[in-house]
Amino acid sequence: MPEYGDFSSVVQLGVGLHLGTALLQFYGELGVQPLVRILERTRSLFLAPEAEQPSKHLEAELMRLESEYEIFKIRLFQEYQKYVCINTSVALILAGILVAIAYKATDPVPEGHEWITIFIVAFSVLPAPITLGSLWWDANRQVKPMKERANELEKLSVESC
Repeated sequence: MPEYGDFSSVVQLGVGLHLGTALLQFYGELGVQPLVRILERTRSLFLAPEAEQPSKHLEAELMRLESEYEIFKIRLFQEYQKYVCINTSVALILAGILVAIAYKATDPVPEGHEWITIFIVAFSVLPAPITLGSLWWDANRQVKPMKERANELEKLSVESC
């Protein structure tokens, strides 16, 4: 029969996982870099002498896309703050569970209460990857059309030079 102490390592892992995920701004650093590089390359085309620059129409489209990207970054940060709160809350609850486990370490899990162990393991491991995956999927869904537009804009800008 398992004892509560048998689950302390899983809960410790869960606390670390959730705090780490709460502090990890992964998508903001990696997921948007291709878009940022395209926008920077396209913007650099407008630094050439005026006769060699792409049309003002393309520059206006670039400005709209850059504005849309800035709005996306603000929304992503707001969404990220929500996930930080969720994961920090889960980490605090897990820390409380860890304290309870420390007091009941040698107590056996009562027969018929195995669901407690399933809950402890699931709550320790699942919320962090779910929230991180959700943030990643949502951000990627929003960035993809901007990246496609940026690629097209870069292509048109290069062709018009």
